[in-house]
Amino acid sequence: MTLNVDPISDINSYGIDFRNREIYLHSYITNTDEDPGVDYRMASTFYKNIRLLDSQNKKPILIHMHSIGGQWADGMAIFDAISICQSFVTVLVYGQAESMSSIILQAADRRVMMPNAYFMCHYGSSGHEGNYVDVQKAASFEKRETDGMLDIYAEHMLESDYIKEKYTHPTHEKVKNLLKRKFKDGDWYLNAEETVHHGLADHVINSERYPTIDSLKQ
Repeated sequence: MTLNVDPISDINSYGIDFRNREIYLHSYITNTDEDPGVDYRMASTFYKNIRLLDSQNKKPILIHMHSIGGQWADGMAIFDAISICQSFVTVLVYGQAESMSSIILQAADRRVMMPNAYFMCHYGSSGHEGNYVDVQKAASFEKRETDGMLDIYAEHMLESDYIKEKYTHPTHEKVKNLLKRKFKDGDWYLNAEETVHHGLADHVINSERYPTIDSLKQ
């Protein structure tokens, strides 16, 4: 399929570079200083973009991500879109992989941090309104979401150098329990190298293997 595109307009307006098969995943510019984070606008633009590239051919896709995190449902829409993509997907983190964006990162086939980017994960914020029954149902569902979040992190941490150093016989449940203890102390921060050591990213862009962004495409 051949598309007639204006690359500069498409990159700035829609966050997609058709010719180079790159997607820019970040918040929309608003009239306030507050970053809206992961929301329905980011998600709806993203899954259309990745689906379009994946339907063109199955060459690798590079996602440039800069996000403070945000809504669970919208973030999981992005996570699922990456997970089912048949093309090989690399996510390159700028600034931070924080909260919901740290979960999105785990969907990629290759997870790469910029040298000064950081990683942060935690229990998400909660707030329910309505009658007693509805609040209880929402809280129960939120507990399931939290358990799913821990499963995602634990799956990727299980074979990490950090876990191998910590446990003689590591298991998925041991890693989940470790995460629960970490999260009880509040937000858990890791720098780029620590993120790789903990199995929550694969490489740092200034490493010998990937010294430049273009090297990610080789």
